[in-house]
This record gives sequence, C-alpha cells and structure tokens, in this order.
Amino acid sequence: MEFFETPPRRDMESEPEPEIVPPPWFGPPDDMLGGVVPIEKMLFQSDAIAVALSSAMAFSEGVKLYVQLAARRTTEMDEESWWRRQDTVSGRVHHPIRRGEPLSAEVLRFGVRFHDGTKATTVDSRPYFWEWPPPQPDGPILTEAEGGGGGGSDRRFRFGWTMWLWPLPPAEPFEFAVEWPAWDVPLTFTTVDGAAIAAAAHRVQPYWP
Repeated sequence: MEFFETPPRRDMESEPEPEIVPPPWFGPPDDMLGGVVPIEKMLFQSDAIAVALSSAMAFSEGVKLYVQLAARRTTEMDEESWWRRQDTVSGRVHHPIRRGEPLSAEVLRFGVRFHDGTKATTVDSRPYFWEWPPPQPDGPILTEAEGGGGGGSDRRFRFGWTMWLWPLPPAEPFEFAVEWPAWDVPLTFTTVDGAAIAAAAHRVQPYWP
C-alpha cells in the first residue's frame, strides 16, 4: 500500500453540488435574455476624451448599462500622463477609495440620481456579507460588473464597462452622472428614459423553458 494516495472518486450523482443562486443585487440573472434599449447618448465630449452611454439591457430586478470611453492623445499631453490614464481605466493601476478622505482626481466616477433625490455611485461603500444568503441591502446600488478595451496605442485607446443598477429604476426620467477630474471631465448629468427601460423589462425571455 502506497503512503501517498489520491482521494477516491466522488459519485456526482449521489452527491450533487448544491446550486448557488446569487441574489439580484449581485448582478443580472444568467439564465435570462434581457430587453434591450438603445440609448446612444454622449455623456461628455472634449478634444481628448468622449464618454457615452450606449445601451441598456433590462431585467425584472435591475438593468445593465453599457458605457463606452474613447480617448486620444492631444499635443498638450505628455507621454507619462497618457499611459497612466490608460492604466487607470484598464485597472492596471488602482487608486484606492478611503472612507472619510477626498477622492483622488484619478478616480473615474459614475452614478445615477433619481427624481426623489436618491442616488447610487460606483464609489459608494459596498455592504459586506458575512452570511449566506446575505440580507438584502438598501438600494439603489450601482456596480461595475465587467470591463474591457482595445486599440491601446501611443495615440488612441478605448474601453467599455457594463454596470449593474439594482433595483430596476422607476418608469420616469433619471440622471446618469460622470466625473473624472484628472482628465478635466466635470460632474456632468445626462437624462435617461426610465420608462423605456421599465418597458423593456417586460420583454425578458428565459434561455431555456
């Protein structure tokens, strides 16, 4: 008999792994096709940078928002600053957000504001979950779900994010905000058609019966 032995093979049929279904404030369901809403609004535009809210995919519990960023290097920008901006957007360089301290100018911020004054931003503190299933937090919550880019060079780059807004916004106009002081992007609000998003949530389809 050998001293080091591999563990015995498990019978997966007799010991099925329990399915873990994340709560809706974690992100969109992975078994549903959401209703798509074209938005195609420029959030901010200058000689150096453009930020746009391209579309939304609505679900019964929330909505995915697709944000696009394109940048080009102007003659006034030195090479070090240019590459630092690319690293910041891509996440290769992280600028921490510390409670009670002013935000670094390098932090790119997004947010939403509703008619009643409630808001959610990507720099809000997130609730920590020490139990499962976790208790439902107070909404709204806006989180950066995914990101990716391409075309990075010494002259141009682009990047995109999907953001999850929970819960589904009310069927009325709301504002989407962007600010990035390091690249001279002031706090700018753009109105979004909440009624179109709410209507799209009724078009959700399951991937399987």
